[in-house]
Amino acid sequence: MGLLTLLSALLGACQGRGGDREQPGDTPNPVLADLLQKAIDAEIGRMNPVWAPGLLPQAPQQARAWLGEIDEVVARCRYGPGNRTKSNLLEYDVRLRSGEQIQDVYSGLRCLYGTAPPLVMRVRFETGQVREVLTDGREREASTTAASNELRQFAHSVVRLDWDRRESLYFPPAKTPQDIAREWTPPPPR
Repeated sequence: MGLLTLLSALLGACQGRGGDREQPGDTPNPVLADLLQKAIDAEIGRMNPVWAPGLLPQAPQQARAWLGEIDEVVARCRYGPGNRTKSNLLEYDVRLRSGEQIQDVYSGLRCLYGTAPPLVMRVRFETGQVREVLTDGREREASTTAASNELRQFAHSVVRLDWDRRESLYFPPAKTPQDIAREWTPPPPR
């Protein structure tokens, strides 16, 4: 019976199990809300077509409209604090005002509990602005600059999530095969 238990534990570890997903706390943090709003504003500010060629001029306004559709975003780790592997990724669950849920949006970050505990939080939006951030308070154990990378990544991931969903609102249409063929047609002789 001991061998069966050992094999079951090993199989569970290989499949990435390692505990329940950690849920955000219920402690409001207005300083974190302000920092997160600044990170979102900076992300939208970088959507200037002069600095980001290929974006449509209305991309920043569309990003603001997209944020107005968001009700809540929960930042959490894929497998929770019991999993210390590199596959324990920081992900976002987005709930829109329409009730639609967008689950498991990858942030680009891993949850490194042993090194720097991740910022697990619930972010509530109102009219496209951060209204409230709820955490368990762990962020208060370090300087505000310690959270800056996660806040920047949150802003980046949440704003650009709409790029994948509705690309035509942010970028010009892709060139057709005929457009490409015309580009390669030699000019008439002079």
